[in-house]
Amino acid sequence: MSSSPSFFGAASSIGKRESQQDEYLVVEDLFEGTTPRTSLFAVFDGHGSDGAKVSSYAKKMFPKVLREHRTALIGRPKEAAVALTQAFATVHATLKDNPAIDCYMSGTTAVVMLFFEVERRVLIGNVGDSRVILGRKEGDAIVPMRVSTDHTCANPVELERVQAAGARIDHMPSENGGEGPLRLYKGTLPYPGLVVTRSIGDTCAERIGVLCEPEIIERELSKKDKYFVLGSDGLWDGLDLDEVIRLVVKYEPAQKASEVLVKRALKSLDSKSIDDNVTAVVVYTG
Repeated sequence: MSSSPSFFGAASSIGKRESQQDEYLVVEDLFEGTTPRTSLFAVFDGHGSDGAKVSSYAKKMFPKVLREHRTALIGRPKEAAVALTQAFATVHATLKDNPAIDCYMSGTTAVVMLFFEVERRVLIGNVGDSRVILGRKEGDAIVPMRVSTDHTCANPVELERVQAAGARIDHMPSENGGEGPLRLYKGTLPYPGLVVTRSIGDTCAERIGVLCEPEIIERELSKKDKYFVLGSDGLWDGLDLDEVIRLVVKYEPAQKASEVLVKRALKSLDSKSIDDNVTAVVVYTG
């Protein structure tokens, strides 16, 4: 857990896992000295034997790489989208060249959001199944809206793409037959068994269509747009979207809301016999 100013908060827990592979990133003033202020928020969920190293590396590298693209990111929307896409590619490429991290069968999701406060707009890049949602005022209620898309085989577009690249799609073998989410495999080989179709790292899966190219979302915010919530899949497996927004509305400030989200998600996961790390970042925009 960590303290933070009132307009954002972040919390994370290892849950009942043996290791913590989630990371979150909060940089209140990314381009120091630049007016108006731009804030950076991100969640990374590592997987594989070096998953914790990969997510930690992404957390360390993204601010540095994004600052190198400052001019484009604060410029025209099309140029900013290209710059954010390039930032994902750079983090992925430098990770591959890092001898201290084995990313052959380890990687991380990444949902990265730049919040341009004065202009009231966001620029988001996403790979994998970490997610960002929006709480929007409709009448007297705050309702959830999906913002990002999960990159898994449950997504028909992603499924078709990786199958066309040669991926074999199957459930992970178990004593009781196929269970759990669909995974990607190389031919008849028993690996990599990835759930996500896009990630940073996972170099063994590049030939079967796993990309580091992010989905890019640009959004101009209205007065109705009140909250963003970024989270690892542990949050979304534990709580549905309505419950997430209900808790954010009920508990203030944002730091308290993020801590409650993690606590409630862990309790729900436990009731479902699911062990996972859980991370939540809450950003007030309204």
